[in-house]
Amino acid sequence: MKKLYLEFIRGAAAITVLVYHFLELQTLRNHSKHFYFANWGTDAVIIFFILSGVVINISQTNNPKEKGQFLGNRLLRIYPQLVTGLILGLAVLYVTQSELPSVGTIAGNFLMISAIKSYMINIVPCIESNSPLWSISYEIVFYLLFALSIGKYQKKAVVAWFITALCVMPLYYLQIGPDVLKHFVAVLAFSSIWLTGYYVYQFRNKFYVNKYTALFSAGTLPLISRMHISSIYYDPAKYLLFAVFAIPFFRFCLQTRKQGKKINLFYLIIPYLPVVYIVFNQPYLTFTSFALYSILPAVLMSICFVVDILKIKAVVINFINSTGNFLGKYSYSIYICHYPVLFFFAAFVHNPVLNLLLSVACIALIAYGLETYLQPAVVSYFRRPQAAGQSPVFSFRAWLKPAFELALVKRIIVSLMTTVVWLLLLPFHNR
Repeated sequence: MKKLYLEFIRGAAAITVLVYHFLELQTLRNHSKHFYFANWGTDAVIIFFILSGVVINISQTNNPKEKGQFLGNRLLRIYPQLVTGLILGLAVLYVTQSELPSVGTIAGNFLMISAIKSYMINIVPCIESNSPLWSISYEIVFYLLFALSIGKYQKKAVVAWFITALCVMPLYYLQIGPDVLKHFVAVLAFSSIWLTGYYVYQFRNKFYVNKYTALFSAGTLPLISRMHISSIYYDPAKYLLFAVFAIPFFRFCLQTRKQGKKINLFYLIIPYLPVVYIVFNQPYLTFTSFALYSILPAVLMSICFVVDILKIKAVVINFINSTGNFLGKYSYSIYICHYPVLFFFAAFVHNPVLNLLLSVACIALIAYGLETYLQPAVVSYFRRPQAAGQSPVFSFRAWLKPAFELALVKRIIVSLMTTVVWLLLLPFHNR
């Protein structure tokens, strides 16, 4: 059974990314001097990383899988829609007469080894019209490392992984070695954030929080993300602090039985105050933005208090559950397809209201199609069992209809490589 509070977070994060990118594209087009929603898109991606760690642990705990089966599940979930998103991005570049990427860049994006140009060290840059897919190249490595940890000594392996992620973090700031090494150092450093989510569920019985502490935790996150620990925009140390401060919020959203030590609000207020002081002394925010972010924890707790006073808690919970059940299902599809659509309409529709209406309608339609038709069809194809009594003699047709075992991973990878080669034959780069 899905945990609907977590599904609500997933859906809310996807919508946040969509709104952020709409505002970002509008700001760039209008050459606005201030963009007050800066960082919200990155914040949502970090939330996705933490949430992914939580959900993978829940899934693996409730339904343990072997290495190959786990990777097969993840590839089937991620790759079909990723390919669709990249093709859509390339088509939008062509239609808008934007510069098309090189063959190597296209291949790197389909092989999930891309990152944002100018902001992150990368092997290849993301396709301009679907740059949010950089997070998938990080996520797939997290899954691979987790799959390698599965086995008798998994707990020790995960601890070793977490320690290694912390140890390589200084190398991320030193920027030593070729870009390939720098990219994987970055991915490994950011994996500490994913593992923080993993450990939230792992130690769920060791502590618990009430709703006010959880909301204070969530309300502090935007302020932390606006700290400047280093000059690097994608700062793993800052976002690790972000993830640690998010622990009470995610623990509450698990909605499991209260066990262990109660984490009181006071424990969060103590580190919150130096965060406020540090951000206040940095010249990156206007005073209005600083004030709004600083009081956000109190605002969220006040809203919760009003909900209790008005006795509408059941209404709010029902809204969270129903919205989470709906948006959670389509969150990945929205994330995959939203940016090419926004990119397209930003080029041709200059009225922001009409732009938003058309974009949302198209994104909803594409996301529905991806999740309702494409994903089930691909999963059904690869999981189709052999008929009873079928001869085990090898045939190419049988090879394309595998049982869901380790060999599935190899077949998906072969299909992946075939797709990339085929796409490279398309004349996108020869326009």
